Amino acid sequence: MANPDSVLADPAMPSEGLAIHHPTLPAVVADRLRQLIVNGTLRPGTWLNERDLCDLLKVSRTPLREAYRILASDGLLSIQPKRGAMVIELSREDIENTFDVLSVLEGLAVRQAAQRATDAELAHIGQLHRRMLQGYEARDIATYFEASMGTHIAISRAAHNPALVASYDRLNLQVQALRYKSNLDPDEWAAGVADHEAIVQALLVRDGERAEQLMREHLYSKKAYNLR
Repeated sequence: MANPDSVLADPAMPSEGLAIHHPTLPAVVADRLRQLIVNGTLRPGTWLNERDLCDLLKVSRTPLREAYRILASDGLLSIQPKRGAMVIELSREDIENTFDVLSVLEGLAVRQAAQRATDAELAHIGQLHRRMLQGYEARDIATYFEASMGTHIAISRAAHNPALVASYDRLNLQVQALRYKSNLDPDEWAAGVADHEAIVQALLVRDGERAEQLMREHLYSKKAYNLR
């Protein structure tokens, strides 16, 4: 999965000095593994096979193990001596607690974005939302999910609250696989699209109170679905 910041870069913000033009190999490998975890190819509770992954990704064990450490710091992998790395499986309590906190963080983010976002940032969020709708209409889940998550991340950046972003990024990574999986249910996917439409429209008219309420309800719905 692409680096979230690359999805949401503010078009009005100069990129000089910010872009990473030559990411390290471990970072690239970590990005690919993250994508495999999110889309369910590497399922929760799975022990990773180094040889198979080296063959799949065409890399040696050194960058692969460095990538493991990156994903462990993200809370996606557990590394155990002499056993290797395992995809972390969230308990019901983990899911409930994480979505409860995310509902507060994302609710605050969208309210502050309504207050603080530049017009260019709001226009960018609108563009991501339209791309998400196009992905949904085409039933292209990969395009849809990238734009959907890009919208959420762009909203968090538009809040201009570094403390919020730091907390949000880590928690969001840990439940992206659950958020992706929910879209495999046609009814849940349609409900998510409707939620996004209402949230973005409230944000674009800078109705922070309504946007926050809708965002919290959206996250509560995701929590309920994943606890069924």
